[in-house]
Amino acid sequence: MAEEMASRISSLRTLLPRLSSSLSNFQSSSSKFAIVHAINPTPDPPQSPKTLFILDSSFNPPSIAHLAITKSILRSSSANRYPKPHRLLLLFSTHNADKAPSAASFPQRLALMTIFAEDLHDNLKSSGEEHSIPPVDIGLTTLPYYTDKTAAISAANVYPDKPMHIHMMGFDTITRFFAAKYYPNHDPPFLALAPYFEAGNRLRVTIRPDDEFGDAKTQRAFLRKLEDGEMEKDGGKREWAKQIEMVEPGEGVGVSSTRVRKAAKSGDWETVQALCTKGVMTWVKEEELYAADDRGAKMA
Repeated sequence: MAEEMASRISSLRTLLPRLSSSLSNFQSSSSKFAIVHAINPTPDPPQSPKTLFILDSSFNPPSIAHLAITKSILRSSSANRYPKPHRLLLLFSTHNADKAPSAASFPQRLALMTIFAEDLHDNLKSSGEEHSIPPVDIGLTTLPYYTDKTAAISAANVYPDKPMHIHMMGFDTITRFFAAKYYPNHDPPFLALAPYFEAGNRLRVTIRPDDEFGDAKTQRAFLRKLEDGEMEKDGGKREWAKQIEMVEPGEGVGVSSTRVRKAAKSGDWETVQALCTKGVMTWVKEEELYAADDRGAKMA
């Protein structure tokens, strides 16, 4: 296992210049979305997906919380409800609506996404879920908002069969998705969300009980506000609630990338290993991503 991990890390170091070049090309272009790397366990050429599972994150770094969210929908009991073929898109935005760039540099984020995708494959294989493993794309976007990202993915025509998009997110993210302040150019504001839902796209929201957002009952009540018409004044339609699935938390409750970065800065690798997949932990340690500070100023 140690030799296999060393080989993976070596391969990723070889790949890093190409990821960096792809990032530079993307940033100098007018493109709003691009795939910069693909991990395809299926024979070439891969089939165009009918369902695209999207994990949109800062990946700074990816943690076991990201793993749990992704595995929960890829397992057969969940995934079989959606048209096949399936594909997974790990998506990183170079423009975040709430956060300035910090921590691991953008090429390093792409490296972390790549090794996380490999760890995901290994994890599913080890649990006997080989049949649940879809091809994985590593994607970039310049856009900060989910609705715009989905439009850009569709416009890029990299998925010819126009798949259904299923964005996977934690509860904190759906509160931003339904925050009127992000849609100042629409009146009422949630008209901005209409194209997303009218295209048949869905949201899969993992409940995350915490002090800020409350317990599971409180978080489920948020969706009922939409169902009961309490968001209609802002343009939210009751029927959209049928396209939003809220699921119970699994492994990774309370895990955040901030905790990982702080543990890495202090050299607490036992904690990092508990909070991350093995490949991600190894890459963070060997590349010393957060050694300067837990915001990653060294890499910014």
